[in-house]
This record gives sequence, C-alpha cells and structure tokens, in this order.
Amino acid sequence: MAFALRMYQLAVPALRWDEGWTIAHGTLPWPEVVRIAALEWHPPLFYIFYKLWQSLVGVNAFAARYLAVLAGVIIVPLTYVAAIAWASDRRVAAIAALCNAALPLLVYYGQVNRMYAWTPVGVLLATWALLRATERRSGAWTLGAGIATAFALYLLYYTVWPLAALYLYVLLARPRAWRTTLMAAGIALFLFAPWLVYASGTLQHRIQSGPVLPSLRNALEFVGPSVFGLVFAYGRGWTAVGVMGGVLLAGLLLAPRHQWPRMLLPALGIAIAVIGVSYGAQAVRFFAVRHFVPVASFLGMALAWALAQFHRRSGWLLALALVILVVTFWPVRTDVYAKMLEVVDPFDPAADWRYLSPLLRPDDLVFFNNLAKAGWYEASRAGQGAPWSYTLAWEPIVEPMPVIAERVEAAMENHSRLWFVLYKGTLGANNDLRAWLDAHPRLYPMWEGWAGDTLVLGYGVPHGPLVESPARGALVDGAIELTRAGFTPVAESMVAVELTWLVEERPSRSLKIFVHLMSADGQLVAQHDVRPPESCGASAGEPCTDRHGVALPADAQGPLTIRVGLYDEETGERMRWDNGGDFLTLGQVRIGSEE
Repeated sequence: MAFALRMYQLAVPALRWDEGWTIAHGTLPWPEVVRIAALEWHPPLFYIFYKLWQSLVGVNAFAARYLAVLAGVIIVPLTYVAAIAWASDRRVAAIAALCNAALPLLVYYGQVNRMYAWTPVGVLLATWALLRATERRSGAWTLGAGIATAFALYLLYYTVWPLAALYLYVLLARPRAWRTTLMAAGIALFLFAPWLVYASGTLQHRIQSGPVLPSLRNALEFVGPSVFGLVFAYGRGWTAVGVMGGVLLAGLLLAPRHQWPRMLLPALGIAIAVIGVSYGAQAVRFFAVRHFVPVASFLGMALAWALAQFHRRSGWLLALALVILVVTFWPVRTDVYAKMLEVVDPFDPAADWRYLSPLLRPDDLVFFNNLAKAGWYEASRAGQGAPWSYTLAWEPIVEPMPVIAERVEAAMENHSRLWFVLYKGTLGANNDLRAWLDAHPRLYPMWEGWAGDTLVLGYGVPHGPLVESPARGALVDGAIELTRAGFTPVAESMVAVELTWLVEERPSRSLKIFVHLMSADGQLVAQHDVRPPESCGASAGEPCTDRHGVALPADAQGPLTIRVGLYDEETGERMRWDNGGDFLTLGQVRIGSEE
C-alpha cells in the first residue's frame, strides 16, 4: 500500500522550488555539498545520500522522487518493529504500519525529492533501538540507539523534537534504565557535535529569538496551523481534525486505564513537536508543515493504539472507525497529489532553460544566484547545453562578494562567455553582484534581458589582448568624440570591443551606442546596443570607457567588419559623424576556426 500510494502520479507535478535545490546540490563537488549544507538550514546527510543516488540514476523528476518512495516503504516494517517495542502488541504494530503507510502527510512528502521522507526512518530506528536497549540493557542496542539518533539529526534539525520526546518518555517510563538512556544520548551528541561546531555560525543566526515570554505568546498563533498541518486537514477543514481527535479520544476511553501510559510516547512527541515548531516559526516568521514529517509516525502509532482498542471491543467497531476515517480524509487526496503546500506563485521550472538555450554555446558557463533555479536548469537541460555554477546572492544563502569573485574569476580563465541568472533581478545582494560584474575590467557586457522575474546577464571574456583601431571621429555638432577603440582581432564565440568617449556636452536626447558586426556582403551578423555609461558626460571633457561583448552566432563566418555609432533611442535616427557617414569602421575580425 505504501508503495502504491507513493507511486501514483509520481512524475506528474512539476519540480518544486526545494526539489530544484536538491538536484543542484547533487551536482555540486563533494566538498561543496557539505559547505553549502552548513550555510543553509539542513544538515548534510540527505544531500550526501542523494548525490550518490543521482550519480546512479541521473536527473529527472521520477528518478529523483523515487528515493522518497523508498523511504516511505521502509517506514512500514520500521513502524512495525518500533511499535512492538513500544506497545508489546502485534495487533497495534500491524495497525500502526498500516496507518503510517497511508497517513496523508507521509504520503505527500513520500513523493518529494527532499530529506523529509527519510526523517521518520531515523526517528523510528532510534525509537526501536532505544526501547530495546532500555528493555534488555544491551550495549549493542545502546550503541545502535545513539547511532540512529545521530542519523536522524543529520537528516533534519527538526527531528530533535520527536527525539527529545522519545528520550523523555523512556526516562519517565523506564527510570531504572536511565544510565542506558543517557549513554545513548551521549553517543548521539558525540557523533553530532562536529556538525554543530562546523555549522555553528548558521545555527546561531537561525535560532536567534527575542525574550522568552513574548516569543511564547507569538508562538501560540502557529499552534492551530501546526495541528491542522500534522493531521493534513487540507480540503476537509477542522472537521478532519475533529474526527482524528475523536477517534483518539474514543480509543483512550475504551482502553483499560492501566494501558493509558502507553499513549505518553506519541502524546509527548506530538506536543513537543507542536511547541517546538511553533516557537521556531515565530522566531524566523516562517512556518512549514514539512517540519512535522519527523513526528508524523508517532501520530500513526497513536491512531493505531486507539483503533486497536476499537478492535478489542468488536471487529465491526474497528471497521466502522476505519470507514469514518477513509470517508473523512478521502477528499484530501487532491491536495496530497497536487503538491501545492510550498507553492505560492505560479512558476515554470523550465522557463530559464527555454530562455537560455537559444543563447548558449556548449563551452559557455551559466551562474545562478540561487541553487533552486540551478537545479531546475540542470533537470531541464538533460545533459545538453552549457554547464552551470553559482554566485549565491539570494536567500537562504548570500555568499560574501570575495567568495563569489574568486569563483567567477577562476571561470574567466576557461570560458569566453559567462551568463548570470539573477532571480529577482537586482534586489538585495543581487545589486552588489551586478555592480561588481559591470565594473570588472575583464568582463564585457554582452546581453541583458528578463525571463519573468529573473534577470539574465551575459558577459564576454577576451582571452587575448585587444588591438587598437585607428578609427577616430566626432559627431558633426562636436558634442561627442570617439578618442580610442580596441577590439579582439580573432574570435570564436564573442567579439570584445572597448570604446573611449569624450563628451563635451551631454546630449539633450537619449542616445544609444551600437556595435555591429557586418559580413563581407554587408549583412548584419551580430550586434550589441546599449546606453552610454552614466560616467559619460558626468563631467564635461572627461573621457569615459565602455565595453561591449558581441555574441557571435554559431554559424558565423568571417571576416567580419566592426561598425560603431550612435542613434536616437526614441526615433532610431542615427547620428552623423564628421566623416559624413552615420558610423565609424573599427576594423575586421577573423573567426577563430578559419585559416
């Protein structure tokens, strides 16, 4: 059942934002997998696991999500053995396995290419091992419990809440085994401590909060959404929460009182998770239902215990309760398979690839300011087109400019054309990145355009010296003079042109500079048109320099003649030069592949 529920329409929903992040992470070099994880809000274990998986199956939605399906299947036997260790009742264990196979929240994230589907695996492993360790006082089980606890923590920080509930439960229910419990906790802390130290900067930034009492009051507003999300009442409303709560309460009332302490484990797990996630949400003003996936298996165990009490009274009573639950939660399947919890605005994960693919050459390099967009590009290009790198300047990671600069400058040594995909344009740190790119003396602006809410910039990188052109000239009115020009005499994918202007008087109308590459028969092959730099004309008589990267089409044949000039941006009328024409000729460029 778990397999079937998670395989249904597995590849149908488009890749979500975080799924793109996962795919990009799986493409990073090994050292970067760990470094980037330390800068964001997730430990590295899933990314390491996924990188291995992606190297085996490649990049596509079905293969990537299938890893989550496997986790959803694994939790079924794990639930069974953990429930046996908890309730000592095979009937409860079998029903718990059934519940965790079908709980909507677990099915939802059992189809998402993230670490969430694996978090119940870690929590259930820790539950099984710790309960066995404290029951048998076994050193091997104690070591296993510590390792399983660390395993869960390395998957997701939010596993700390159900794990804290587990250890508290064992201390309360089995106080004589406190040494075993603390030993397992110590092993887990020893194994997880290196990561806490390595990622301490990010953790301190993320967990900062205000005074405790006001924060607790603020957390109250998230309690309702927490319960709603854990039950996954989407599409059914609070009716579903009421039915779930009613079944749990009825099971408690039907059970003998001496069995009530059994419910302490799932009750603590759910309560501590609701409080912890709500408190964290108010601290960062961000709430996500996915943070309850680690504790969802405890909800399945609680529901199973309640349903088992129905069965003890009558098999028909159990059947009735199951029918009520199925009828109540059947409508939520639409939300389960639509996968819309993390989606706020309309999006198209293939949009960047469609925009870029006609512009790119295989030896280009594309930089993304966010790994989610990079992952979408990686999935869309399917091994074709230009490779990618990253200049992280958008949440959740904003790298310092020296780190970004080092990566970009290293890429300049091996690529003649660099592209930068800036999600949200020049907002925030993107503005500093754009300013650095435009000011860099080795980068020649080649392209600027928008793909929805994403700014795409292209820059040429000449790998040889520019030759100086003898061309000089001034407009007939003497307001603007071209005093120097240089260009790359040989090119393969891009021609770099550098122009120095002297502006005696700022023009009264808006002008644009054009750089045209003309074929021998006078046909326009490529061009680059931009407004003059702001520095031009800021001080009368002061020279200013602007750079142009002219992208060559793949079928370009030379030699090509370079023409430059100015025209009125509104009317398109070209300005006249003192040579009597409406352009100046800088010289000729030979295509690199030609003899």
